[in-house]
Amino acid sequence: MSIDVKCDGSAARVSLNGELNIYTVAEIKASLADCMEHADRIEIDLFGVSDIDTAGLQLMLIAKRDPGKEVHFVNHPPCVLRLVDLANLAGVLGDPLVMPAREPEEGQPCPN
Repeated sequence: MSIDVKCDGSAARVSLNGELNIYTVAEIKASLADCMEHADRIEIDLFGVSDIDTAGLQLMLIAKRDPGKEVHFVNHPPCVLRLVDLANLAGVLGDPLVMPAREPEEGQPCPN
């Protein structure tokens, strides 16, 4: 997993590339915590996420619940959309979601 953080005053943009799962969430959480300490508005770009599990989804929910912070997720790849839909959490996350015209075939990797 690679994490690119760009800060501009009280706003930050975090780009994630790779797997957002139980093996990577500790590293991502540490980077997000540092970013959230300095920024009030954080945009997290999920375009490069190739896989996500419930640990990754839990991290997304934790980031959204941080009091006093405005956190938005953008560029949701199909693997994230599927898990958010499966868990019925689109309303909880509150970010606009763009659903793909067709689902990837069963067993195929998450395309970006």
